[in-house]
Amino acid sequence: MSDATDRETRVITLLAETFLHPGTGQSTGVVDLPVQREVHTGFPMIQSTGLKGSLRDLAGQRGIGPDIIRTIFGTEVETAGADKTVAGALTLTDARILAFPVRSLQHVFVWITCPMVLTRLKRDLALAGIPCSIPDKKVTKEKCKVAKDGFFDSPLVLEEISLEIEEERINGIADEIAKRCPNDQVGEAIKERLVLISDEDFKHFVTYATQVSARIQLTEEKTSNNLWYEETLPPETLMYALALANNPRNGGAGSVKTAAGVMEKIKTDLFPNGKIYIQIGGNETVGQGWCSVKISNGGTQ
Repeated sequence: MSDATDRETRVITLLAETFLHPGTGQSTGVVDLPVQREVHTGFPMIQSTGLKGSLRDLAGQRGIGPDIIRTIFGTEVETAGADKTVAGALTLTDARILAFPVRSLQHVFVWITCPMVLTRLKRDLALAGIPCSIPDKKVTKEKCKVAKDGFFDSPLVLEEISLEIEEERINGIADEIAKRCPNDQVGEAIKERLVLISDEDFKHFVTYATQVSARIQLTEEKTSNNLWYEETLPPETLMYALALANNPRNGGAGSVKTAAGVMEKIKTDLFPNGKIYIQIGGNETVGQGWCSVKISNGGTQ
């Protein structure tokens, strides 16, 4: 947590419960509707605007007053002139990948992560003043490290790639990721099934192990009117973002007049039990994008 008078910082973790499509719009590639990706790494991401919009919609459903919603999330541009627009007190970062599910010949699927992902997590938390005890680990291409003794046999086959299991264990990393998971049962499974692989192998899997589905639009005569290919992230994908509450720029409303007041309102009204269930991204009416979401100070609270 940063200076209590100026900024309050928390970690938001998201676990996809159904297929997730944070789309980028049309593409000229083989996949017509790809998911959002970082331009420099190719890793999947969720732009902060989509996450913030989902939380704002939830605030309206929970009956939070319009003045407080405007204070926390900002003025909706289409409802106010430029002279009345106010930036919100809540800042959200883009959601980054933390652990990605991949098919395995031994245990149906496992979660994979890599040193680059863990390094960025530690750097993000450090900038926010949140303690993190994830140790530094290195792993070479076509090799991996696992968390639990006796759970996997070497070689570990993920999709079409065979990885040699190294002797060093990653229990500390698995524990740190598991405690941030919004679902306790999934968190316990991560402690057993987390696999640390190289950055290069990780990029391969998050690029080629996503779901690509052919979809069609039917006419009234039930004939095909259109065909497109759409990419989604699989259920069990785990991502994280930072939530930073600042002092309200418009002086605040009600009890929301400081950064601490903003964060308290978010915790009590949006995350009354520390966890929520929201829809993010496209294709809501076909059941996609439903995520368990948890807010914490970096630990379990």
